[in-house]
Amino acid sequence: MPSTRRLIPLALVTSIAAATAGVALAHSGGAPAATASPHHHDVSALADSRTAISPQELALRREMDRLWEEHVAWTRLAIISLTTKAPDTKTTVARLLQNQADIGSAIKPFYGAAAGRQLTALLREHILIAADLIAAAQKGDTAAVGTQQARWNANADRIAAFLSRANPRYWKPGPMKAMMREHLGLTTNEVLARLKGRWAADVRAYDLIEQQILHMADMLSTGLVAQFPSRFA
Repeated sequence: MPSTRRLIPLALVTSIAAATAGVALAHSGGAPAATASPHHHDVSALADSRTAISPQELALRREMDRLWEEHVAWTRLAIISLTTKAPDTKTTVARLLQNQADIGSAIKPFYGAAAGRQLTALLREHILIAADLIAAAQKGDTAAVGTQQARWNANADRIAAFLSRANPRYWKPGPMKAMMREHLGLTTNEVLARLKGRWAADVRAYDLIEQQILHMADMLSTGLVAQFPSRFA
């Protein structure tokens, strides 16, 4: 669902503070990951005193918001389908995977088709590992849960490294890794709450996920604008 909340950002944005620690996602016995609240990261080097932005930058920011909000929205729908074995699971997961291709395509104008395909592949892996993790948790297979959690964290770190290589000045490794690890932690909270039938906690978890992903989208947009200023003048 396209975001209409920030047509012109109030500041040139921020990232996420601390990475969420690796969490063992277990259907029983395991404690949920601590709820993480998105925090502003110091990006004063990128901030300026503009009170308006160009149409090109506005279009980028709105599209980035849309893509990443779709990412968490379709992830949520897939979690619901997977945990309930709903008949729409295959179709819902396919739509979620299409979003990963769309995000990859969004960076092609800046980094080329090969980079777009690589990001899509990394994001597809991110989704498919999550599905394996949910399946292991539903079975109560703690060993498999640990294996899938390690794979998920490693994939998140590869996504962070990919982004940092693409834009080393403005997407630094530390903030990128923290951003991705927090996304995993918040999503883990969402899955745990749903598996345990804690519906109020499930809703709160999604509210935090949505907030964090919009900060993430802003961080990525800000980095693109800073790296390619002539395209957004």
